[in-house]
Amino acid sequence: MRDADTPPQDPADRPYARTELTPRQRAAVIRTAAAEVRQRVQEWRNSPGWQDKPTNAYRYQATFVAVAALDAVPEPTTAVELTRLVDAVRPLLVEWRPSRPGPEQQIFVAVERLRKACG
Repeated sequence: MRDADTPPQDPADRPYARTELTPRQRAAVIRTAAAEVRQRVQEWRNSPGWQDKPTNAYRYQATFVAVAALDAVPEPTTAVELTRLVDAVRPLLVEWRPSRPGPEQQIFVAVERLRKACG
């Protein structure tokens, strides 16, 4: 049984084994997942339920700063270089936790996909 704080499971979600994808392929998965987080955060910001509180403004800004940092990281060719991408999105993984249902819950689901992509 699932409570309101547990994200719905998406059948398309699957963990990516580190050995089955090249660093470039994993980078593409991470970048796609981060873009989805950014999109969900923007949807939340544009929703009628948005409350312009300092915490919300910080989370919004932190998301866009992290995705911009990710965009600045060059394409990795090795597993070591791939860690730079994971480091860039780490603030997203730390900042977003299960919250209320609605747009914020969708952000959490997207962040969980990003977490899986990062391994």
